[in-house]
Amino acid sequence: MESTPNFVKRVLREALGDDVSDFKLLVFAVHAFILESGFVRVDHVSGMAISISHLIDDMSSSSMISLRYTLPEILTNGSSHSLNLKIQTLGHFVNVYGSLYDDVGSSVHMVYLDKCRFAKPLEFLLMSNSESNACVNVDGDKDEVLELWKIVNDRLAFPLLIDLCDKAGLILPPCFMSLPMELKLVIFEYLPGDDLAKVCCTCSKLQYLASNDELWKKKFEEEFGQSVNGMRFYKSLYAQYRETKKNSEQSFSFRIPRTRILRYFQRRRGGG
Repeated sequence: MESTPNFVKRVLREALGDDVSDFKLLVFAVHAFILESGFVRVDHVSGMAISISHLIDDMSSSSMISLRYTLPEILTNGSSHSLNLKIQTLGHFVNVYGSLYDDVGSSVHMVYLDKCRFAKPLEFLLMSNSESNACVNVDGDKDEVLELWKIVNDRLAFPLLIDLCDKAGLILPPCFMSLPMELKLVIFEYLPGDDLAKVCCTCSKLQYLASNDELWKKKFEEEFGQSVNGMRFYKSLYAQYRETKKNSEQSFSFRIPRTRILRYFQRRRGGG
């Protein structure tokens, strides 16, 4: 499966090329996250699926754009249920409002995205390649892109998915990744530390979520029965303590047989 940063980079490159602005970067990033959540973009008039090139054409206004999405199952059934995203730039923020299309009583879900925080990491992601990453804080930029994904997914994509499935009479897809971050973290709390470390190796999204410092602080206190005030990076601290504990247990297991053998010979010598 393609990682979230790589998927966003591909969408940005296909759409923007060298035509980059903070507003466009955030519009196409939101568009990528919505597509990744299982939606397809459809034409406002015909309701048919359309390609990303139409999105470029629709951005004639530099301050606002309206986008319509639906689910593949709804398109297959020939239904007209869909949702509408209204994206506008206002000062240092890009505001995104989402609701069901042609349903005045539906809930409006919104996110406010700080251009000063998210535009630069998206631009670095767009410009980065395998040959030249030396001047880019790759990990920091990817973390910011994943934080942007978390915001859009938890506050916009997932609530809209629930609304649209409910409206169209569809069953929500049983997908762990669609759950809000807070619920994922609650589930992670029940995993042993070793299993949580394995979760970090699955994909970039889960690595980001399963590396939560508060989560590892709880794991550290549960397993080692102590708290370190003012400490950060509990995941690394946990790994160091775990390795020390493992080495200590191995060393102890090797000492026991030797001690028993010595005692045996001491008893034999004493008896003689």
